[in-house]
This record gives sequence, structure tokens and C-alpha cells, in this order.
Amino acid sequence: MARRTIGCAIWSLGIPDTVRALHAAREIGFGAVQFTFFKASDLAPANLEAIRDALKATALAVPAGMISFRGEDYSTIEAIRASGGFAPAATFTERLEHCRRVGEGLARLGIRHVTTHAGFIPEAGDPAYADVLDRVAKASDVLHEAGLSVGLETGQETSGVLLRMLDDLGRGFLKVNYDPANLILYGVQEPVEAARVLGSRVGLMHAKDARWSARPGREWGKEVPLGQGDVDFRAVLAALGEGGFVGPIVVERESGSDRAGDMVAGRKFLESIMQANP
Repeated sequence: MARRTIGCAIWSLGIPDTVRALHAAREIGFGAVQFTFFKASDLAPANLEAIRDALKATALAVPAGMISFRGEDYSTIEAIRASGGFAPAATFTERLEHCRRVGEGLARLGIRHVTTHAGFIPEAGDPAYADVLDRVAKASDVLHEAGLSVGLETGQETSGVLLRMLDDLGRGFLKVNYDPANLILYGVQEPVEAARVLGSRVGLMHAKDARWSARPGREWGKEVPLGQGDVDFRAVLAALGEGGFVGPIVVERESGSDRAGDMVAGRKFLESIMQANP
């Protein structure tokens, strides 16, 4: 199993200050982070310079940025279906401009890859498919114009639907941000199966774990620390490796009372798998 960079998602630390979160990631032993801006004011020139200084001081590698959107509602699966990513037409103009501003800010920091959720992608035969495809294309192009490649995160559709959309978009700079836990949380697909389908298109992996809901697809599964859920990480990493994935792995934790502790334990869990499967 190829040795890969293991980083942490800085939003998972629960510190809503970009500079402080960067220093906290280094303090708990991470050498790489997936970066995000916590506030619109982070994009002001003076604040961008403070972030640049923090990145230099911590010597953190940044394999990717991340974009989320105001108004996304994760309270239920149906709520995020209606509000997530580029699927809703009503919020697209605002979100396209957000992509432009954030993409330019990331590029100024020297970050060259960004991930986001496209939102629930309709099946190719659905009348809404062409419109969603067009919005994803426009948003991806805006980010690429800023100098970024783009990763679309798994979870809200099957691997086959995501792969079909990537093929229809025909943009070589579009990759997959593979998150095995999301596939379980949304009740969509077995993670190993999705890894086999998407492996050659994956640019970055989120290491997150979860347990299946009793009503998959209708009620959320439960996120848990790495190694305590239903993701078979050994099999997932092997399947991704067979597809050629050698990119970074980002530990993500979205719940729990000791996120920093869970993320450190998660890094050690992943390192143990890699050491046992050289």
C-alpha cells in the first residue's frame, strides 16, 4: 500500500478562527491540512496575509481547500437534498460568486485544488439533470479559471451517477473527493464498491467513519471515530490503490466531544493500516 500524506480537515477542530485552527492542527501533530476560510473577512488582504504567515510559521502542507455554502441545511437528508451545493437553482448565482471569490483567495495562498459538494445529482434521465450539469460546469469552470482543480465529494449519489456526470462534463481537472462515511451516512452505497468504481478518478480521500442507519436513505447514519464504524478501511484503501490513487488522505470528524483527540487517534489508525500493508 503506497505511503500517503495524512492531513486533517481544519474545520473538524471546531475552532472558528482560521489562523488559530492552523496552529492547532500543527500542535496536535499534523503536517498537512485541508484548508477552508471560516469567515468572509478572511479574504481581506490583511487577513489573507495573516493566514499566509500562519501557513509559513506552521510549515503545514495544504493539499486542498474546501468550499461550503451559506444556507446548506444538514438537519435531515431531505433538507440537504433541497439546499445542498449547486442542485437548487435559486441560490446558484450567489454560490457561483462565492466560488469565484474563494477560488481566487485559495489561489493567492498557493492552494491548487479545492473540494466541494455538488449537491444531489439527478439520474441522467431525469429532466433536471441537464440544468444541474450546467450549474456544476459553470462553478467548476470559475474555480479552474482561478487556477484550481476541483474535487466533487461523494455521498449524495451512487458512484455510477457521479462517474456519469464527470464523463458528461468532460473536464480533466475535475476529480473525486472520496468520502466512504458519506456513502453510509446518506445510505447510498457500500464504500468498497464505490472505491472500485471511482478509484482512478479520486484526487483526495476523506477518512471518516460511520454506521448504517436502520432506514438507509431516509434517516442519517451515525458518524463515529475512525475504526469504530462500518467502513472497512483496509479494503477501501486497497481498492483505491488498485485504481491508482496515491493522493492525500484527510481525517475529518464532524461530531463528538473530543474532535482533536479523535483525529489524532484516526491518524494513528490509518498509519497502522499502512504499516501493516506496505
